[in-house]
Amino acid sequence: MRYASALVVALLVLMLLPVGAAAAEPGDEPATAVPATVGVNPGDSTNMTSNAANDPASCGEFEDFSNTMWFSYTAAKSGTTVVDLNSFVSVDGSTDFLAILFVYAVGSNGSLTLVGCSAYPATVTFNASAGTTYLLLSAALDAEDTGEPELSGHGGTFDLFITAVKGRVLSDRFHDSDTFVDEFWSEECGTEVTVSFDDRGMSKTFLSSSGQRMFTFFLVGSTTFSDADSSVTFSYAQSYRDNLVGKQTIVGLPQKLVVNGQIYALDVGRLVFDYEGNILFDAGSHEFFNQGVDICALLAG
Repeated sequence: MRYASALVVALLVLMLLPVGAAAAEPGDEPATAVPATVGVNPGDSTNMTSNAANDPASCGEFEDFSNTMWFSYTAAKSGTTVVDLNSFVSVDGSTDFLAILFVYAVGSNGSLTLVGCSAYPATVTFNASAGTTYLLLSAALDAEDTGEPELSGHGGTFDLFITAVKGRVLSDRFHDSDTFVDEFWSEECGTEVTVSFDDRGMSKTFLSSSGQRMFTFFLVGSTTFSDADSSVTFSYAQSYRDNLVGKQTIVGLPQKLVVNGQIYALDVGRLVFDYEGNILFDAGSHEFFNQGVDICALLAG
């Protein structure tokens, strides 16, 4: 009977424990931030949750983030540092998502000061101070901000790149959009074809004392070809890197092709090729990336 009573007491104690007593998953809160180092730091925010008490509410025009995951990085030396979040790393596109990146400096009293935040691309460049700890936050963008519900409002796998730059970084951003009747496609297809596009991008040139050493370019957006009856839309989120040693990389394509509102094809994965165009590494499906698309045939149905 004494054993039975002890068991009942233990069960009652468990039932009375507060709901929040369970430990948070690594990375789910600032207090459980995952240690990160210079180089590639893989992450998976699929099961991460958001917490209004700790997570940011907005970054410029972006707001309402989900699946937030925290990392901590302590700078070994002072200087320009680039943090880049590539959320298009899965081979089949199944865990890809559109992400935003936040960087905070941790004060001596534990306070957080925003260093920078960015989406399209999720890259923050800042001057790190030796010995200072920075909290890096990966978050998923909301569909109202992206217009891409399949790639928004959920987490997934990603690579967090931290680069302590030796030298300077020159950056250039752009946002371009337009709608016009395309004479070439109208003549090619035998009907008036309207082209509409909305693209955002950023290029970075990395320089050292000996000259240029790497070039990166990120583009996200969509282009639609339409006539009186049909439409063909390409959506893309592509990161391009040339490390100036004879090979170039397109990371995490995807390119999505939608015909009259229905997904027609999806290119995903990674391509590495040399300056002659020979493919050195190919992960994923790139049928229309490699072979092209017959716009006129798709519009004609």
